[in-house]
Amino acid sequence: MAEQAYYPEEVLIEKMERGEYGWLDYVNHFSAEWQEEYLGYCKEHGLMIGNTSAAEFVRYKDSQLEAALEAGEA
Repeated sequence: MAEQAYYPEEVLIEKMERGEYGWLDYVNHFSAEWQEEYLGYCKEHGLMIGNTSAAEFVRYKDSQLEAALEAGEA
């Protein structure tokens, strides 16, 4: 079985801008941790795995980062 490839955020953004990747690809190639968190997020919120829920998950992660930055924790 092939090993999962993970990419820096800049590479993922470029792939999305070129239309190579959608939000689900973005999450799956960001990190193993994000893959696990995303599955839990979908389960917790009763969401189907796909681009729509992956985009929602990325917005959720962005809001977590913003809150951590404002609190001086990141």
